[in-house]
Amino acid sequence: MTLARRLTLLPVPIAAAVLWALMFRPLTEPAGNNSYWVRELRWAALIALVLVLIVLAQGGRRTTYGALGVGVAWLAADIAIDRAGLSTIGLALGATAAGLACWAVVTTLPFVREPNVPLAVAIVAAVASGLATATESPTGTEPALALGSAATGSLLALTAVLAAGAGARAAALAVAAPWLLRYALPEPSGVRWLAVFAFTVLLIGLLAGRARAALAAVVIPLMLLPLVLLSALLPSGRLLTALAGHPPIGPGDEDVVLIVLAVPIGVVLARTMVAFSPSASPAGRAPIPR
Repeated sequence: MTLARRLTLLPVPIAAAVLWALMFRPLTEPAGNNSYWVRELRWAALIALVLVLIVLAQGGRRTTYGALGVGVAWLAADIAIDRAGLSTIGLALGATAAGLACWAVVTTLPFVREPNVPLAVAIVAAVASGLATATESPTGTEPALALGSAATGSLLALTAVLAAGAGARAAALAVAAPWLLRYALPEPSGVRWLAVFAFTVLLIGLLAGRARAALAAVVIPLMLLPLVLLSALLPSGRLLTALAGHPPIGPGDEDVVLIVLAVPIGVVLARTMVAFSPSASPAGRAPIPR
């Protein structure tokens, strides 16, 4: 990977770290005990950070495991900081330095390139972008909800574009669409979910080609609905809420972590794409950027 391409990827871990830090209280001022949406957006930012580190490593196995280890450690820190109630400028500066350090370390490590990993990263990021953009809360009135979901959705979509090495049209869609969706459709509704789904499929089409977009239009809902139901049945969300020192969420609402579902959905979808067209590049048209 050239130095120019590494520098192109540099803003993503920095932006992800800053977004993660800014989504802590009291900057977000979550409503009552239904604050799990803040966790959703923080974790979305962390997914973007880990994914771009994997792109920097070009899928090298050891470096990828290291990036995943960084993600797990950062998630543990997320829970501890949330429990302590920290939210300071110092946290944002420290997170920025940590994101820059992760970028610097990964760019200097040796690796063995895995050709299908950029595709998997791009698809996971695209699916996560849709889920982040569609993030909801019980009230929908929190001032940072629309801003945070649009910002994290845009960052993840841009991560997908950079991973696939797609062009300016895909980059423009990645940056603009989450903001348009959140502010043109501010109220949670089936229409907004359909619009977000259409955006996700369109983004995958720009990154991987029309045939793969059609496959995504089938696989994503087939996997997402059962995984959401399974997440609602498992106590993982309630456990994370308790570990962070928050009271249980309000009655009639489910404590689930939807953003993490992008990982299994994206990985399975990418593997299915490779199985159907193993010789195609992630962008569907051009070789993977080195």
